[in-house]
Amino acid sequence: MSWILENPTSSIMLAGYGLGAAPLGFSESLLAHAYEAVRAVQVPMNVVILAAQLLCFLAFLRRRWLIGLTAFFDIMHIGIFLLSGALFLHWIILNSLIVAALTRMKESSFSTTAIVTGIVVTIFGNAVFYNARLGWYDSRQIRQAHFEALTKEGDWVRVAPSFFRDASYLLYARHFGYQEYRRESGHVPTSAWGQIGIRKVQPKSSEIASSNYEIMKLTNECAYPVEQPITPPDYDAARPAPFILGQHNRAVNLASSAVAVGYNFYPHHHYSMPFLHRAFEALEPRDIVAYRYLVDTVCLDVADGKIVRRVMTQTLGPRIDVRQ
Repeated sequence: MSWILENPTSSIMLAGYGLGAAPLGFSESLLAHAYEAVRAVQVPMNVVILAAQLLCFLAFLRRRWLIGLTAFFDIMHIGIFLLSGALFLHWIILNSLIVAALTRMKESSFSTTAIVTGIVVTIFGNAVFYNARLGWYDSRQIRQAHFEALTKEGDWVRVAPSFFRDASYLLYARHFGYQEYRRESGHVPTSAWGQIGIRKVQPKSSEIASSNYEIMKLTNECAYPVEQPITPPDYDAARPAPFILGQHNRAVNLASSAVAVGYNFYPHHHYSMPFLHRAFEALEPRDIVAYRYLVDTVCLDVADGKIVRRVMTQTLGPRIDVRQ
């Protein structure tokens, strides 16, 4: 029952803002108040979400139940996007098509065989084929990585993840060409969205915490101990350079093409909200002279209607010069 009663599900809203993906981020005070509201009801919200998933096989017994539950999951995904910035576009489209098809069918369209098959596949399908596993603890003490761009004027500007187009998710997941999370680290062992247990992330020492549950308890209070400074870095230091230079060259070529399509038009899983990246949005690729890669452990919180982002430790990569 720990996920229902203790997991800080609402912290994904802070993570989304910290990554520059939260749609409500156009008003920091609005997002802060929304976070406080969701946190106040997160236990009953967790109960409803988990119950809907555990009991979804019952929906096959009535067409209206199936329509209602499928629509519920669409509404849930839209709500997740509005609150955090995580967009499950393909699932939303698929569920909408299912609802549209079901509304054109009659109750008698489902035979007993079809109903039983649906129930059995829903309960036992994972034993036969792959299902996405969406179960983890959340945290507001988070390890986040990003690139910064150096302008000709000498300013370092945070790069919007959407800039990487089809590789943007690889940046969020920190495995563009390799699995950083497999390395032991002095950073807090979470994903960029504060997820604990979604990957095999190892703490620096088993004496700190022996389970994902214990890590969640510590990170919920921003009490997971981190190193100052992080040595060595928890990633292959040679990897960021070819990745960012390849992305930069692609951006330069696309900007010079006859039909230039902006990176914000790509169907991202996590959109970078342009209003949260105004400095970078104003740049042209040819205005950038260098990049650097940073990994931060941050503590996120709300105070006086503002989002507080406290950097607890940082790995600062070397300057990566762009060949003009």
